Amino acid sequence: MTPSINPAAAMPAAVAGAAAVQRAAAPAAGAAAASAKAPTAATAPVPVDVPKKTSVDLEEGLKKLSDIVEQMNKEMQSQQRGLSFSHDDAINTHVVTVTSAASGEVIRQIPTEVVVRVAHNMEKLKGMLFDGKF
Repeated sequence: MTPSINPAAAMPAAVAGAAAVQRAAAPAAGAAAASAKAPTAATAPVPVDVPKKTSVDLEEGLKKLSDIVEQMNKEMQSQQRGLSFSHDDAINTHVVTVTSAASGEVIRQIPTEVVVRVAHNMEKLKGMLFDGKF
């Protein structure tokens, strides 16, 4: 005759305790999910006043951006790295250039020179289309 084994007694105490916690938490999780689905007056979105951007804010942002680019370039020069950073105002993007320390030749530019030229030409074309200067 084989002795019957109680499965709960065979589980380690930590596993049995974790299983009991999961069973106890399951109804609470279901109630929380149900309450999340039904919006109430207390959870309704509240409008927030967002300050409008002014030209002064934009000028300050551009000044900060140029200061950061300058700091990064100084740091790369002090470490004798062939990296330089710039911001192209015409297409409003950052440009990273990797140059050879020995020859000064541009090894790589991100975005590439071709992409920058195409973007500049598109900006010119956009100006001609909207200004009517054909």
